[in-house]
Amino acid sequence: MKFPVDDDMLTAWATLLDLTKEQSDDVLREVEQALRRGYAFRPLAVRHLSFEQVSADMDVDEFALMYLTFGLHRAGQDELADNVMARALAPVEEPRSVL
Repeated sequence: MKFPVDDDMLTAWATLLDLTKEQSDDVLREVEQALRRGYAFRPLAVRHLSFEQVSADMDVDEFALMYLTFGLHRAGQDELADNVMARALAPVEEPRSVL
């Protein structure tokens, strides 16, 4: 799978999470497996597209969130990973207007 970031970015993220090369590779495999599971349940409107076509335009922010979450789990920070995911899934509050 082609990820929406280069190797330098992946290395930087792995370094921030204190992951070894092997752990980082495991995280990438976990991300791809999760995306493939989701692909199996894709909407009818995109049923004709291959996995590569559907995942080719993956947003960098979406990928970063997945890498961070799986990476934190891999680093043994399960509670922090769960908190990150909870914040990502929480509804966005409307900004208060200034009077």
